[in-house]
Amino acid sequence: MLGLRVGMAAFGLSLMAAAPAFAQNLESQNLGSQQLGAQEQPGSKHAEIAAAETNLNISVGFLHTNYSEGAPDSESGFTPGFTVGGSVLMPSAWSNIDLYSALSYQFSAGNLSYNGHYLVSGAPLNATDRAVFNHVEGRLGLGLPIAGGAAEAIPYLVGGYQSWNRNISTPGVPGTDEFYSAGMAGAGIKLDIPITATIVGSGSAEMMGIFGAHIDNNSFGIGFGMGNSAQERVSLGLDDALSGPLHLQASADLTHFNYAGSKPSDANFGLYEPTSTTTQVGVNLGVSYSF
Repeated sequence: MLGLRVGMAAFGLSLMAAAPAFAQNLESQNLGSQQLGAQEQPGSKHAEIAAAETNLNISVGFLHTNYSEGAPDSESGFTPGFTVGGSVLMPSAWSNIDLYSALSYQFSAGNLSYNGHYLVSGAPLNATDRAVFNHVEGRLGLGLPIAGGAAEAIPYLVGGYQSWNRNISTPGVPGTDEFYSAGMAGAGIKLDIPITATIVGSGSAEMMGIFGAHIDNNSFGIGFGMGNSAQERVSLGLDDALSGPLHLQASADLTHFNYAGSKPSDANFGLYEPTSTTTQVGVNLGVSYSF
């Protein structure tokens, strides 16, 4: 609930900062076609979309993680972090088709509450996971104006890498230091819709396959390869052109993925990695420089 409230507050701040733009939008609707480019016929919002999508950006926020290996093993909590990235939307050699690319890096670290059991005795355990998350994602796609140029749909291919350093501190006995890592590849689609002359709203959805998943248990010096699985991610965003190239950005995203685990027959020292599911909700607020 706290995460939803913070996310709503971030979106509200973005809208409040751009309230004067409503008047500007009414005036811009009356511009003649002689002031518009080849891709900006009357009614087109391409310039606003291109300005929102062509930038270097940095934001701060939080990530809420909910992880489960099945009862009673689970983890949950909030971790602060930041995201840096850049994207480009530029005309192509084909009429009314843009080229789109984006790259982002997300980092988050903090304490999660662990509810589970001791590895050897199986006794119940409540502890703290000093978690560190890394997520790198790249996109390549095409921008397709729709609704007479009033919006733009961007189908894209996506690939990346993610990791989780899961360091569970156990009072009185050695803890558990595990490192999860995996590659990701798939496809998605993004929709950009100008709301005013300065505010562009966006939404995206993507489906990826997780491959090359691996876990290293540094406490025991062993590791397990894991099977292929799936990851889904949906995002909402607002981009507000504050002044010149300076933009304010707010976003919220929901990510769900499973790790397929390892086979009990491949166990080392009697240990193997069970199947798990993770859901993460992120909220970020930041600035970008449009170029």
